[in-house]
Amino acid sequence: MKRRIVAMLLALAMFAGIGSAAMAESTDEFAQLLTDMYDEIEIEYRPDVRWWLAEGLNTDETLIKNVQQIYDSGFGAAEFLAMPEPSADSSIYGWGSEEWTADSQLVVTEAAKRGLGFSLTSGAHWANANLPDTFVWDGEPYNPDNKAASKELDYATILLDGGEQFNDILPYSKQLEAVEHDNEGTTANYTEHIFVGAVAGKVIEERAESGQEYEYAEGTEAGVLDLSSVVNLTEQVVEQDGVYTLDWTAPDDGEYALFVYWMHGTCQTATPSVSTNYTINYMDSYGVEALIDYWEANILTEDLREVLLNSGRGEIYMDSLEVETYGAGGMFWGYHFKDEFEARMGYDITPYLPFITAVDGVSTGKEAKSYDYSASNEEDNATIEKVRKDYYRVMTDMYEENVLEPLQAWLHEYNMTLRAEPSYGFNFEISTPAKYIDGVEIESYAQNAEIDLYRGILGSANMYGRLFSSETGAVPGHNYYFNMDDFTQLCYLQFVNGINRTVFHGYSAIEGSEQDTYWPGHEGMYPRFSERFNERQPASEFYPEWTQMLARNQKALRQGNPSRDIAILRTDYAFINYGFAEDMNNFTCNYQMNDIPYYWNDLELQHNGYTYEYFSPQLLLDEENVSWTADALQPDGPNYQAIILYQEALELDAAQKLLEIAQDGLPIVFANNNTEVLAHDGSVAAHGEAASESPSLSYTDEEVQAVVAQIKELPNVATVDSPADAMEALQEMGVYPRVQFTEPTDTILTISRDDAENGIYYTFAYNFKFAVNEGDPATTTVLSIEGEGQPYFIDDWTGKVTKAGEYEIRDGRTYVEVSLLPGEAALMALDMEETPATHAVSTTADEAFIEDGAGMILATASGEYETVLDNGETVSTAIEVPEAISLPVWDITIEDWNEGDKVVNTEEKFGHTTTEVYYTTKKTELSFPQSELVTWKDLPATEEQLATLTTASGADPSMAQVSGIGTYTTTFELPEGWTDANGAYLQIGSTNGSIVQVFVNGEKAPGVDTRTLRTDISDLLVEGENTIEVRLATTLTNRMIERNYQDNDSRWTDEFPTVQDYGMTGEVSIVPYTVAQVF
Repeated sequence: MKRRIVAMLLALAMFAGIGSAAMAESTDEFAQLLTDMYDEIEIEYRPDVRWWLAEGLNTDETLIKNVQQIYDSGFGAAEFLAMPEPSADSSIYGWGSEEWTADSQLVVTEAAKRGLGFSLTSGAHWANANLPDTFVWDGEPYNPDNKAASKELDYATILLDGGEQFNDILPYSKQLEAVEHDNEGTTANYTEHIFVGAVAGKVIEERAESGQEYEYAEGTEAGVLDLSSVVNLTEQVVEQDGVYTLDWTAPDDGEYALFVYWMHGTCQTATPSVSTNYTINYMDSYGVEALIDYWEANILTEDLREVLLNSGRGEIYMDSLEVETYGAGGMFWGYHFKDEFEARMGYDITPYLPFITAVDGVSTGKEAKSYDYSASNEEDNATIEKVRKDYYRVMTDMYEENVLEPLQAWLHEYNMTLRAEPSYGFNFEISTPAKYIDGVEIESYAQNAEIDLYRGILGSANMYGRLFSSETGAVPGHNYYFNMDDFTQLCYLQFVNGINRTVFHGYSAIEGSEQDTYWPGHEGMYPRFSERFNERQPASEFYPEWTQMLARNQKALRQGNPSRDIAILRTDYAFINYGFAEDMNNFTCNYQMNDIPYYWNDLELQHNGYTYEYFSPQLLLDEENVSWTADALQPDGPNYQAIILYQEALELDAAQKLLEIAQDGLPIVFANNNTEVLAHDGSVAAHGEAASESPSLSYTDEEVQAVVAQIKELPNVATVDSPADAMEALQEMGVYPRVQFTEPTDTILTISRDDAENGIYYTFAYNFKFAVNEGDPATTTVLSIEGEGQPYFIDDWTGKVTKAGEYEIRDGRTYVEVSLLPGEAALMALDMEETPATHAVSTTADEAFIEDGAGMILATASGEYETVLDNGETVSTAIEVPEAISLPVWDITIEDWNEGDKVVNTEEKFGHTTTEVYYTTKKTELSFPQSELVTWKDLPATEEQLATLTTASGADPSMAQVSGIGTYTTTFELPEGWTDANGAYLQIGSTNGSIVQVFVNGEKAPGVDTRTLRTDISDLLVEGENTIEVRLATTLTNRMIERNYQDNDSRWTDEFPTVQDYGMTGEVSIVPYTVAQVF
């Protein structure tokens, strides 16, 4: 449209006597800066993919082809890993083999050649760091008994009647049984039992099936002990020649349980491996020391080291902590844990072990953690809860200090970084590990794309200036189901929830072993999880434009620093992951879509534009990396204006640091009576008085209360009895959102970045209820942005930069109206260094903008329009607009995608022949000339046309089975009297979620937003007849239903999914517009 407006302005200038010099002065350097930044996006800002490899089975030619395909599709990096290939010989192709090591080096080298980033997992599979048992470390075979292998605390239970004597060898804990699993199995073949301690206590409620009658088993259901009766018998145990004995008589006041604690290997395995891979020790330093030694000796060749050092885009990636314990204790342990605990906490943990052991060491969001024993009264249970938190804090410290910190330091030596989903899945604190991670990651699956869960990790990422990435797109039972609008919405949702790096889950080559490969391509990942972003998808030809659109947003969301309003301090040792309710178990309909928060339970702050996130008060203790002023926490980072606390427990050292911050003037709010969700089984934590208790047994509640009392005496500190009162308290202290809604809204969210160096303030706004409100009219709201500047809009689908002509400057803030359909987003850049010139503050036209210094309005209907300027002047403009042109009839060509020929590739390497197969895609065209717009399944295919199609079952073909690409072509006449003041949009009614591309007279039109389905075709129009072509790509759902994908472990059923509506439908029209100058 720009060249038409320039031509129109030149004509107006000549008519009005405006000289060419005046026109030349209007060149917009800032608009050009944004255009240069967001036209073609650098590779490092593009979304990543997770690439599942069929062990080391693929040929070199296939690997190189797929690296190129990743690059050509517009992805910016690939994290690759070995996945089990059931028919492959893992002794030849598994992780650690010559084949796998060579393939890894080839992928890294080819990626680096193209400027792609690359990530390697820290072992076989994705679940954890692991090493093969062929490795010898510290002079010993790397097996479950090696000190570098994962360890757990297990125990045996002996029940004694009152007065009964135990005088015998202490029994080992019940021997584990082997479990087969790709990444959570155990060989249960440990032989070493290391004595940790012995404890006895009076039983108030016995656990069923526990004790010596059940092989010293821990039992089932929860038991109750009398805490006051618990006695530590460790020093009474006698060891001789590796045999441990105890002589102890139970008191005669009731039944007693004697617990004997042993440390042994978890024996957790990961596949595929050249031998057997065992998970490393996550508590002691030995695990990472062994990991580093193995990589130095076996993976990092001289050539690979050179590639890593020169690339600067290499990473080790650690997924969510899918680490397991299998014994009675359900507890991670280490050789030095007990001593470290006492050194850090000031007391011996041993007497409390019966109250810390749990049914399951894993922590998820399905249900609250269940412990083996509780105490017999409320006061003692409060004590036990403090001990548990002390255990989790020390466990977190050791994970950070012994695993993350040394691993990160070693990677930095090779110009690599560490990215991780830091600590959910086990009871580590969720936010403190960010210090030792270069890239912090979350999952759209494990956290269901929930804003409040994302906030739980986002806070630490922002505090440490880390990119915040997401493993994006995994949904059980939905492979080949979601369309491109669905994935666009997921990305937009994550952007506004804090994500600025997308890692798609995932990618796999179509080539694999013969037994495990079928059309449309080798799965790589388990078929039950979505998705496969590669050539098998009809939408793959559209990926370059789509990934560039995503990259524009990611680039904007990495500029400068995050601009946030409030830090909410909360410590979380059981971060919610998985376990979501059946009716809210994916991103289309989650808690967020239904206005249900997890942690801060009042949404008034959100609805008024406040941005907030969570992190532990422990982060405040990092004096090297944390700073504050009277106005901001982390002024050179997220720049929080205020702090809120609501949890009852507050660490004493953190409280003392908070006192320093408060004394320097930063606003703080203590919010009482907040209830947060603990798990999806209905478990909640109903907090009373904020910051009124010690979370630790190392110091008292009274010590915490004394410090908090000093904080509350300060004038910049408020206490409220409900979260609902927090906003008023904040505003009384002068804390308002940096991007405020002038009227509350429950449908729009924003996220902002402050690029102070370049004087740009970015805001991404999104109408996030894309599914539950789909079809509703647009939400219109006014954003009140802190600071005075000239707004610009960046079209993320095209890169076009528009200088806003309608906004208002008032009281040091910039007011900009946005109107967004459900699922529509807007990206704005405020030029904070430009003094706003003449502009409109309101107009009745569709749009006001500034082009080459002239103020323009745009209207899509004839009429009289009034525009109020910032000087108070009202400009009335009569505009004539040609009538809209309906396009009801199209020539439609459907390209059906189905199984083609089988192709076999072979390769000779390392003394053996490797064979892989794939299936081509047979593409069959069906033409429907001069057709009305109906869904594909309703197109009137003839018997002859259907006979060209095939089905897997041999059943009769139908249009309801067809998936692929549709091409729609029609013509229209440009109306007479068309002038340079006219332009036109192509407006599409619906594509049923498909991504589209539009061509006018053979030239590609600007990108089409999958929600607005409108593109400006003005610059491509010619006098007389014009030809419009629309191409769209569907999912493979309908074809895969026909091919019985439900039989492939896909979690599809006969009831779900159902046949999807495909194609361009609804009203499609040419919508002319007219632009006119108003100032």
